[in-house]
Amino acid sequence: MAVPVALTVFSTSCNKPAEPTARTAKLRVLTSFLPIQSHAAAIAGDLAEVSQLLTADTGPHDYQLRPTDVKRLADADMFIVNGAGLESWLGELMAKTGGSGQGNDGSKAQAVVDLSAGLQLTGNPAPFAAKRAAEEGKNPHTWLDPVLAKQQVATILAALQKADPPNAAAYTANAAAYTTQLDALDAEYRSTLTPLTNKNLVTFHDAFPYLAARYGLTYIGCISEFPEKDPPPQKLAALVDAIRTAKVGVLFAETGYAPALLQEIARQTGARVSMLDTMEVGTGNPTAYLERMRLNLTALESSFTPAP
Repeated sequence: MAVPVALTVFSTSCNKPAEPTARTAKLRVLTSFLPIQSHAAAIAGDLAEVSQLLTADTGPHDYQLRPTDVKRLADADMFIVNGAGLESWLGELMAKTGGSGQGNDGSKAQAVVDLSAGLQLTGNPAPFAAKRAAEEGKNPHTWLDPVLAKQQVATILAALQKADPPNAAAYTANAAAYTTQLDALDAEYRSTLTPLTNKNLVTFHDAFPYLAARYGLTYIGCISEFPEKDPPPQKLAALVDAIRTAKVGVLFAETGYAPALLQEIARQTGARVSMLDTMEVGTGNPTAYLERMRLNLTALESSFTPAP
């Protein structure tokens, strides 16, 4: 069955001449942030040059465009993004680079591969989500579900094969090997989390509804819809009450963000603070996604396992 590939084409305005039809160098692939970089690098192997737009200390929610970004896009053959509204700054970047199609100055057209194409997206399920979050549409944190990550991999594979047909078979082999590892990761999550009983999940922001739905976790809520913003007092008080009512024992902070707010809530509720990784901060490599998802599984198992 054909995999849907969402391709948006826009022009980069760096006065770069159009490339010849025959490829004489490796495919140049630019990705937005860590999980996308990790997937693309695993599939591309040595066949393409894969790099990441976001710096290691910046997440996609609060990314600020830099003057060098347009040049990096001009040098790439495709730009792969998570989509579902996560890279909201992409619209600004597209506006700055001239809309769509071939530039009037002969600059090449830039394809954007949207990995949310074909995915079944959900809204923000946390009962304490602010009205603003509901109005903004679907939750974009699809990569934290290994099964949805497999669909992202299929979309990347289709895009690479279309852009670089001579290496299509090799991309297929790399993607098959990587998908087998994702299947193993999914099996580990199922076998580890299914037997556990108290799986009430409270996180720093609304990053885990897909993972929670996949593996039977009870998503009580999140502290903030966006990691850079603290909740208003009314929401915070409601969440503290809900945590007490549900007898939540663990609150999950997130790698890359200060845990002070969660620590204060833990003090008020008697819960303890553990750590989960949204993979929004850092730099990807072919094994980064698998390694960091396994660290998340260890944290979940440790937090949900009753004390002896």
